[in-house]
Amino acid sequence: MKKVCILFVIIGLIITESKAQNTMYYMDRLPQIQQYNPALIPKVKSYFGLPGIGTEQVEINNSGFNLGQFLDFQNSIGEANYNPDEFINSVGGINKTKLETRSNLLALGFQPGKQDYLSMGLSIRNFADMVAPSKILYLTEDFESIADRLPLSINEINVQTNTFSQFSVTYARTFWEKVNIGISPKLVGALGGINTKKLDLEISQNDDYENNSEYEDEYIADYSGEVQIGLPMAINPDAIGDNGELIPEEDILDPDWVKNTLKNPLFKNTSLLFDIGVQYQLNSSWSFSASILDIGKTSWKKYAYEIYFNDQDESAYVKELSAFKVKVPSKLYIGSSYNINPNWSAGFLFRDVMYDSQSYASATISLNGYIGSMLSTSVSYTYGYSFDNLGLGLRLRFFPGMDLYMVTDNILQAFNYKKVQYTTVALGMNISFGVRKKHFKTEQEESLQ
Repeated sequence: MKKVCILFVIIGLIITESKAQNTMYYMDRLPQIQQYNPALIPKVKSYFGLPGIGTEQVEINNSGFNLGQFLDFQNSIGEANYNPDEFINSVGGINKTKLETRSNLLALGFQPGKQDYLSMGLSIRNFADMVAPSKILYLTEDFESIADRLPLSINEINVQTNTFSQFSVTYARTFWEKVNIGISPKLVGALGGINTKKLDLEISQNDDYENNSEYEDEYIADYSGEVQIGLPMAINPDAIGDNGELIPEEDILDPDWVKNTLKNPLFKNTSLLFDIGVQYQLNSSWSFSASILDIGKTSWKKYAYEIYFNDQDESAYVKELSAFKVKVPSKLYIGSSYNINPNWSAGFLFRDVMYDSQSYASATISLNGYIGSMLSTSVSYTYGYSFDNLGLGLRLRFFPGMDLYMVTDNILQAFNYKKVQYTTVALGMNISFGVRKKHFKTEQEESLQ
């Protein structure tokens, strides 16, 4: 059953290690807008993000079912008169799951001159992308609950996960009084990654189990394909035999791997990512912007492995790789904004997230503005993953210099967790000082020159 454990590790990483906020893009008193376009200069003269509470961001998208439907399936499978095939068939032949998270450990920014802005940040980011037959949902329960569905074949399981630390330096500057250009080089340290290649699984009952129950497993899981992994540390040497075979009785990682990982440097297997962006102020009413984010890959030069399966002896083998790379999903943002009056504007934003398996496009319209100096807000509607994505963003200055904020692209699902199928949430607190004046000249100011 060692091979089953390997698959459960893969699925577990996807579920437990699960950002995007179209609604936040035009909330210009939040310095986090530079995460979406490094050319956007926030309207605060300086800021500081506290570790742990500076920013927490999550994006979840599942193509076939919401959380409530999945919980009902788990609670009912194995019960008499329940047909799990109805739920599996309703999902469709293929299910796609995508997750992204960002946790900021430290962030700060300031205005070194009238025309520029400099910020830095340290964060932990994670991506997961799984495209697999919907029958893989059977594996979330024990095999006894699906014994009447065996043998079960699940083919073409495509999984990619990527967890890394990131230190970014973002610089934006205004040129010719109308154009902002921003760039953000990012040093990343690869922590954990998985990439499967044509992974197939067949589960069947063992006909010899009743006669040899002490030595045989009740169920047999046969794998084919390859799994490439990058780890924060070496595989437990006790888990690998002389010929590279995985030993089922041993843990693949040292029992104290969590504690040891926390002691290790965040930047061990390093590489570079880049963000670039531009903003153009056509006149006092219209502005246009675009950015490309996360250009590059994470890379393991140490602790990279390939797990492959031998059909003849039904064993899994490990070999060390000299290098292993995982692409970070790139993002494209294109936006335009119209100033209704000094306090309110209307915005349009197109976003495309490019995973290896598929790109995910969405479009957002929003109304953005200020209610006094204490509150700024954005109300939005996003078309893309579903039709009920009403967004809301709030930034509240609840104490001098302290801004508490919460932003979501789908307020309805954010407060009804059982309906969650696609949702984004960002929340945190900034310590910020000063409000920048508009850095682009108005038409009236230009006419006076």
